[in-house]
Amino acid sequence: MIGTDLSLVVHAWMVGWTAVLAVGHLAHLTPWPRLQALRSEGVTKALVMSTTALVGGFTLAGVTQYCALMATWTVLFASLSWLFHYFGPVE
Repeated sequence: MIGTDLSLVVHAWMVGWTAVLAVGHLAHLTPWPRLQALRSEGVTKALVMSTTALVGGFTLAGVTQYCALMATWTVLFASLSWLFHYFGPVE
């Protein structure tokens, strides 16, 4: 039962952060262009730091099976966000 609960937490965490970053990067296509603030470096740093804290908590609790999944996902999405930020959108 605990594994199922942690799986829901991990997947909800990843879906939530994916949605935040996606809305930030697609904000110019919406009627709310100010949502581009969600793609800032500060938001990406918050993603990395909060996920690091969550992975650290899982590691200290001895639940390491989700740590690799979350760490890999965070590195991938943070890298994509930073690359998009530095090189800009492809037009």
